[in-house]
Amino acid sequence: MNKGIYPALLTLFDKNGDPDTGAIAKLVDHVINNCAADGLYVCGSTGENFLMSHSRKKEVLSSVAKAANGRVSLIAHIGSNVAEEVYELASLVAENGYDAVSAVTPFYYKFTNSEVVDYYLRLADRSKLPLVVYNIPVLTSVSLSMADFEKLFSHGNIIGVKNSAQDYFFLERVRTAFPDKIIFSGVDEALLSAAVLGTDGAIGSTYNIIGSWGKEVFENCRKNDIPSALAAQKKINTVTDMLLKAGIYQTLKEVLTLYGIDSFGCRHPFAATTDAQKAAARKIFDTINELNDQ
Repeated sequence: MNKGIYPALLTLFDKNGDPDTGAIAKLVDHVINNCAADGLYVCGSTGENFLMSHSRKKEVLSSVAKAANGRVSLIAHIGSNVAEEVYELASLVAENGYDAVSAVTPFYYKFTNSEVVDYYLRLADRSKLPLVVYNIPVLTSVSLSMADFEKLFSHGNIIGVKNSAQDYFFLERVRTAFPDKIIFSGVDEALLSAAVLGTDGAIGSTYNIIGSWGKEVFENCRKNDIPSALAAQKKINTVTDMLLKAGIYQTLKEVLTLYGIDSFGCRHPFAATTDAQKAAARKIFDTINELNDQ
């Protein structure tokens, strides 16, 4: 499985809210050819996983694998509070050419950390593919501890973590304790901080449109050219700031329409895309082009 930059792939829908497999295929080509993607993280938070039915998730996972056609590594996010769904999706993606599975910590109910670790160990036992844990406490209210990682990483089929917690002391401690595990940064606006601490790659929403800048951060860090890495991070943050102010998911999809990849917005209960978001998307598109020309 490749290390490096993985767009947290958007899921593009038709006017009925069903996956638009044609648009998804165009997006896959876009992030590979124009955004320097080393891999794709499919059906994660950015992919509106938790707004889709089981059948729609299967359709998206299968269509991305077909469109990618072995050109990049694929990680399937299959996290769910329904264990049977997780196991079925794990089997599906193993048959569709994925390289790994990932799963967010169980959420909503106040599961103990012991229950969360057990969830992952059971999945790792049953999955034919290696597992990447997904640590995102800001959305799940679950914070994995060092003791939790010691238990998880002792399992031979758990190869790493997508870490979206903004505790960089803790990140460094995990990196030092587990040098052979794969750590993906999940915070686009702090990619440089994570890269300096020795992470192996990044998974993020903005890489659907500016993944090449993420690669600049990593490549310059490897060359110890921190000023150039910081310059790339500033470009990422300029666009990220604009996206956050406008509404990230709807606006990202509107930016894609300017690259010729149409979408009917996000699934309910997300609101329909507004004229203000369309205007913001145009400004972001122009800003990307301006910064690329500098």
